[in-house]
Amino acid sequence: MYAWTSPNHKAYMAIMVHFEYKRQSMAMLLNLIEVPRSHSGANLAEAFLDVLRAFGVEDKVNIH
Repeated sequence: MYAWTSPNHKAYMAIMVHFEYKRQSMAMLLNLIEVPRSHSGANLAEAFLDVLRAFGVEDKVNIH
């Protein structure tokens, strides 16, 4: 996960997935979203969980 603020003061978060496919390391952008609030841990966690739910993979990730 990468988070940054644009020059026009909008907060964004990019979520990348890394995996191996046919013995090749792969990396893909899963989603790029605007986080309408500050980059606090709670706000980023909430946005991250929203993306996991949208892709139906929230039960595939151990977040504890």
